[in-house]
Amino acid sequence: MKESTFYIFIFIFSLTSFSQEKSSFERIDSLEVILRTSEELRRDNDMYQSLEYAFKAVNYAQELQNDHYLSHAYMIMGTVQYEIIDYENATKNFLKSLEHTEKTKDKILLPYILHSLANVYYDGNNDYESALKYYERAVKLGKNNPHVTQYQIPLHNLIWTYMDLDRFDEASIYLKEADSIDSTISDSVQIDRSTLYLLRARDYAHKGEIKRAEENFEKSFEYLKDETYWPKGKSYFYRYRSQMYEDFGYYPKAIADLKQLNKNDRKIFKNARSKSDETTKIRFKVDQYEEELEIAKREKALLLDIDKNNKIIIFISSTALLLLAGMVFFYYRGYQSKKKISEILKIKNAELYEAKSQAEQLSKIKSQFISTISHELRTPLYGVVGISSILLENDAKSEKDKNLLNSLKFSADYLLDLVNKVLKVSKIDSEEKELIKTPTDIFSLSQNILQSFDYQAQKKENKLILEHNHSIPKPVNIDALRISEVLINLIGNAIKFTDKGKIWLRIKLLAIDSETVRIRYEVEDTGMGVPEDQKDYIFEEFSQIGSVYDNKQGTGLGLSIVRNLVQVMDSQIHFKSKKGVGSLFYFDLDVEIADSLNDIENDSQNPENTNSISAKILVAEDNKVNQLVTKNLLKNIGCSCTIVENGFEAVQILKNDTFDLILMDINMPVLDGMQATLKIRKFDTTTPIVALTASELSEVADECKNAGMNDLINKPLNKNDLRNAIHRNLVVNNSETKD
Repeated sequence: MKESTFYIFIFIFSLTSFSQEKSSFERIDSLEVILRTSEELRRDNDMYQSLEYAFKAVNYAQELQNDHYLSHAYMIMGTVQYEIIDYENATKNFLKSLEHTEKTKDKILLPYILHSLANVYYDGNNDYESALKYYERAVKLGKNNPHVTQYQIPLHNLIWTYMDLDRFDEASIYLKEADSIDSTISDSVQIDRSTLYLLRARDYAHKGEIKRAEENFEKSFEYLKDETYWPKGKSYFYRYRSQMYEDFGYYPKAIADLKQLNKNDRKIFKNARSKSDETTKIRFKVDQYEEELEIAKREKALLLDIDKNNKIIIFISSTALLLLAGMVFFYYRGYQSKKKISEILKIKNAELYEAKSQAEQLSKIKSQFISTISHELRTPLYGVVGISSILLENDAKSEKDKNLLNSLKFSADYLLDLVNKVLKVSKIDSEEKELIKTPTDIFSLSQNILQSFDYQAQKKENKLILEHNHSIPKPVNIDALRISEVLINLIGNAIKFTDKGKIWLRIKLLAIDSETVRIRYEVEDTGMGVPEDQKDYIFEEFSQIGSVYDNKQGTGLGLSIVRNLVQVMDSQIHFKSKKGVGSLFYFDLDVEIADSLNDIENDSQNPENTNSISAKILVAEDNKVNQLVTKNLLKNIGCSCTIVENGFEAVQILKNDTFDLILMDINMPVLDGMQATLKIRKFDTTTPIVALTASELSEVADECKNAGMNDLINKPLNKNDLRNAIHRNLVVNNSETKD
């Protein structure tokens, strides 16, 4: 918890002495060195290097199957992540450490791990009850520890937590125990005695004994004057004393302590060492602003309360005296109060402006990240989609291979669409909610979706069953991608919670007329079902079914995505479930009947697509897989091509040869596509240049245009997009040449 973050250094310091004590576990010098190095790097604030050494220790200890060193390594990892405020991963690693240390005979690390877990549950989740459970276990173990401070530290944290839960009666029992061992603690241990005085002061304040509370606050402050051990101790001192004064109505004193608290926090933030992880630095700044805003909010509330009381007093005095001087005095005091509030608002407005500037900077960083990850994800997908398309056009394949390739391409297309949607998260405000409806054979679509789950179903010995009413017209106008995403999430969820069972995908006909048809999609399984007490929130974001379901993997976003997508399609998702029997999810859609199957036939039925383009193309592309895919796509549409691996080679070959069109990848070694285009335009201003990019088009469109490129298309390419781009630019170029 934040009141005991400083204790972690005492615990870790004790760990370094383990190798010097006689222990029942077998010492391994190389692991001792790695762990000691990791801990030294953590103390030097080199968090990444510390984690790297801890990872090395984990791998080495796993090879030796040594539970003690595995527990120690996971504990260091959890400690580093706790310090950089990565509570989720810290919890995971502390739990792993606990699991391994419980397998050892000596259990040296057990009290430290329990205390660390309690801190994470307190700080990361505000789960005080779980924190109490682990603190109590640590206290119980600490009674037998020869180092009395190792018993005192979790005991103080336990008392502190009970007080934060307003359970002062239970805290009082443990506080008496802390008082009884205080006489055994050396005066040099300033942190613990300062903490004890703070706990006593809080207890007296709760009982209403303000004088005794003030005495203990002052004794605590005597130790806190030396900030070497506990720099943040003054903050807790001012915070709790301010709360006490506020509760007793001593508002001027409360405001004075709040100002000192604000001043001390600013000093701590100013002198704090920056973390190497940029994410941690950002979180730290956000926490600082939130804390300052909270302090300002409380100070403003106190000022308003004082102002209200003053107005009442002035009103009573004015009424009693009926003097003009009283009225003037009332007006004057009101004016001063408003002026003070106005000054406070000016300060807060300045702080909000600074926060806004930082938020805009974060938005720029996010956009840069989105652009980079776009390229990294789409580039390999180009190879998967392209090669599967090429293989599908090969007639020399069995029906089984054709089904497998169809499943591969469907999955790759879906993954690509999913990547695109994830990348558009950075443009939430401008995201289009409109459905993109195309004529679709829903039976064929459903078959492809089920086939893509064959491997997962077989692995868990599940049987996939498709039930389709063949009276449903072919085709219908639907948003196939959104329907696919809904069904893939529902079927994937069913497989995850079903073992050796059956999973049905049903498409039912509910009503039909000349133009529209009402259909129902159902996904049913014979899995473990949903308990009654958890049915109300399974569609919430990041929710996972608990207890026996804890071993299931996932982010908890699947059903939330399903609910949102179904709502976009003007419908609602419903479900029925019984624990141990299974679950049924269903939704209804009103869809238009398409005129014919022409729009979903093979590309060969499109007259524009059947015409091959005879053109000589220069391809600048450094990725070998992308070279192969692009070459085959160009061959299929009747074009010949020459391939170079970077922009420098493209410039050189264009000085000696001519081409009808250039396909230029943006990101290449030696000379990238942008720089190569600038050089080409110095001696060739007519040959069309089409940019190939895996980045978001909106991120690079202006830069491509300024460099002299004529067009740009996204990777991964398909044959139609490539043909249309070449045709479009060759027609425009020929028209301009004739003119």
